[in-house]
Amino acid sequence: MDMDNEHTCQDCGYYHQHYIWMNGYQSINAGHCIHPPRAKNCRPRMAACPRWIPQDRGYRETFLPTE
Repeated sequence: MDMDNEHTCQDCGYYHQHYIWMNGYQSINAGHCIHPPRAKNCRPRMAACPRWIPQDRGYRETFLPTE
């Protein structure tokens, strides 16, 4: 469900993107939430749940791959 101006799973501090190795890491259209009850099979562009928190700068620098 794509929604403009709404929070999505990929923007949440609890969301962890999944990757595959194909001559380097490639992101796939899957991930999971680390907040209990730890929802699996979250899609990056899904509408966020009520537990959404923003990703702070430290999170982005530590966990997100550089381009």
